[in-house]
Amino acid sequence: MVAAGGRLAGRAALVTGAASGIGRATALRFLAEGALVTAADVDGGKLTAAFPGDQERLVTVTGDVSDPADTARMAAAAASASGALDILVNCAGIARYTNFLELPLEEWQRVQDVNATGTFLVAQAVARQMTGMPRPDGRTRAIINIASIEAHIVLASSGHPQVHYNASKGAVHMITRALAVELAAHGIRVNSICPGIIDTPLAAFALASEEKRARILAQVPLGRIGEPGDIAAAALFLASEESSYVTGEALVVDGGYIIQ
Repeated sequence: MVAAGGRLAGRAALVTGAASGIGRATALRFLAEGALVTAADVDGGKLTAAFPGDQERLVTVTGDVSDPADTARMAAAAASASGALDILVNCAGIARYTNFLELPLEEWQRVQDVNATGTFLVAQAVARQMTGMPRPDGRTRAIINIASIEAHIVLASSGHPQVHYNASKGAVHMITRALAVELAAHGIRVNSICPGIIDTPLAAFALASEEKRARILAQVPLGRIGEPGDIAAAALFLASEESSYVTGEALVVDGGYIIQ
């Protein structure tokens, strides 16, 4: 692990959905870059297993991003860990695959609750903490929402039926843009990352067979499936002062998938 002299040295971050995949990779990358990280997830057991041993500068908290009380508790825990809260990575999310004509309302609603409403609730709770804190160093603070290329394109024609997922990630995209305007006066930058197909548990359905994997690879100009670390690297850029003049953007990280 890099000593506390990395690109996020002295910064405090909250990462949701941190028990696996992109969230875990981001939390670990931020720790390596010197940040104090509060890792949050709905599954406390998986969260503990994701960070074995004593991790320096790591705090864990269990909670559901679709629950207002839990999101307030997550934000408060992150703020109290160091007396500051500089970065949020809104990574918690779920995916379901059901054809539109058979899609039950309960499944539609659960996807919206976690992906869209959860993004809103955590961002609001964190922004309330951030705006109540002084910025003695004058540096901006950062909210990073994990959206998806499916905020911009639809993959249903490739056996990937996700009208509810598309709708939820489209909402994340527009929440990001609206918050970038509203929170700029408070020195808070708000951006999103739009991953393509990343090799995580969330993408297990899309990569479930060699046929599916080959079909996706044929559409990726860079010729490989993305790794969680690819998104963590993008999150590091958006969290750091290297992106101090970037807000309201949707950074696509997909190996070139959507340009075809």
